[in-house]
Amino acid sequence: MLRIETGTEGSQTILRLIGRIRDDDLEQLRELIRRQPHKPVLDLEEVNLVDRASVQFLRDCQDRKVELRHCAPYIRERIERERAEVPLPRHNRRKLSNR
Repeated sequence: MLRIETGTEGSQTILRLIGRIRDDDLEQLRELIRRQPHKPVLDLEEVNLVDRASVQFLRDCQDRKVELRHCAPYIRERIERERAEVPLPRHNRRKLSNR
């Protein structure tokens, strides 16, 4: 189960993710990111489990210059392994933002 807390640092929005990030949570996260006036920061300090779809989502966030703060080393490693694999064609990826 994923809990999301929203906070700010100056004009920057911090989305603090707590618990497990699963495929079922990604549409809600995409919508929260889309609604932000600027790219938010995803604080992953209290994330304890991610599935493959979530790792792909986090990889795409990084590619779009969304900061992943306090990301556990094992998650970063999985993101890098995912990045090393053949990427999906751009038209098959869901957009994070309309910007």
